[in-house]
Amino acid sequence: MPIDCSIDEALRLFLEHLKQAGVTQRALTVYARALHGPFTRMILCQLPEARRGLPIESLPVSQIPQPLIHDCMRLSHPFSFRIGRRFLIFLIHAGCLDASLLPTRSTVLLRAIEQAPTELDPHLSLQQAGEAFVKHLSQHTSLLSDALRVRYTHLKMFARWKDPQCSLASVRREHICDYLGWLEDTRHYRAVSRAGVLTELRAFFAYFVTTGLLKSNPTNGFRVKKPKKQPPTALDEEHLTAILASAYLDYRRVEQAAPRRGLPRCLGWLAARDWAIVSLLITSGIRTKEIMSLHADAVDLQSRLIRISGKGDRAHTVRQRIIPVSEPFTLGALESYLRIRPRCLYPHLFLSRRLQPLGHTGFTNVLKTVATQAGIQNRLTITEIRRAFISLCAHKGIDPLLLRQLMGHSSLVTTMKYYLSIQQQQLKELWEKNTPLRYFSPQECKTWIL
Repeated sequence: MPIDCSIDEALRLFLEHLKQAGVTQRALTVYARALHGPFTRMILCQLPEARRGLPIESLPVSQIPQPLIHDCMRLSHPFSFRIGRRFLIFLIHAGCLDASLLPTRSTVLLRAIEQAPTELDPHLSLQQAGEAFVKHLSQHTSLLSDALRVRYTHLKMFARWKDPQCSLASVRREHICDYLGWLEDTRHYRAVSRAGVLTELRAFFAYFVTTGLLKSNPTNGFRVKKPKKQPPTALDEEHLTAILASAYLDYRRVEQAAPRRGLPRCLGWLAARDWAIVSLLITSGIRTKEIMSLHADAVDLQSRLIRISGKGDRAHTVRQRIIPVSEPFTLGALESYLRIRPRCLYPHLFLSRRLQPLGHTGFTNVLKTVATQAGIQNRLTITEIRRAFISLCAHKGIDPLLLRQLMGHSSLVTTMKYYLSIQQQQLKELWEKNTPLRYFSPQECKTWIL
């Protein structure tokens, strides 16, 4: 879709996309009436006076008023807003609108930032102070919406426990102690979770100390003793082989049964998609956001290369890297999926059943199904597969600098952690095989112990 297409052309392509996704003709009629009627009238009402006399059909989609876009993204109840929300999401994924306009789960957070007081008052309540602090973080830090939402959740829970209308200056040291005890006894928070809550409260009160509203930080001197962090256990080669075989056998079963049993056509490409996802994760170890944002044109099967838009830095600047994919089964899985992948206006490689970009929940469900079929009891995630890939590469003796480039680590220290864990495991196995205590009888060992 061109970037500067008109609303009329965008509506036509959107209805065509819904038709390809299997939407019924009756539903298509409802979509068309809502978009050509109430939605276009809402756009016309928010346009400048000089633009209202021109036909709305020729208006570029880039000139749709942003207040209307924000209203549609707020999960509003009116039917016209819900229809407009899906249309606008389609435009964002197609590259016609800015990706920052995508809806998030932070509707409560956005409302809190809008309701935050403009001036800090010594008589602020805990609820107002939490809103002011979150607004400060959103304006003066590079935290993403998910991180801001977590911080606001901690502050809102503390204010609800104490009293949302009590003043900020009334919080004392004993209140913090009682709140941490309440989290442990009533909410059954572990030490790690309580330490995270304490960190958020300490930063919250420290901000108002620097502004002069508080004389001292009531969280000073508190420390939650956390248990010793255990190194995570990675999947071994047998588990990865079972996962890959399960996805491949499911694809072969659907491919062979579809012509005879008259199964829905979507089951074929969905099974091929799952096989391609599992194969790509096991042989590349890419991150969750990297595979979610992977586009179909980033896969070059002839050169056996994939262009990855990797994790950004503190300023959220996306880093790109190119990784090789030379395993025959991965190339075969990607080629099979791209051959039967339905036509779609979205550039993303992996699509959902409704021909939309596959999200985090979709990838989680795919891995959950594959793990159940492979007989794996533990929860399988993309991070677990990535950790297993790095551990196997380190165990095989791959150059750390090469592995760092493949994994997209910003620091070599992160990559070397896996090599150190492999050396410690090898040392433990070597000691168990060659310990001198093996050459003594059990009676002699029992005598020494006593």
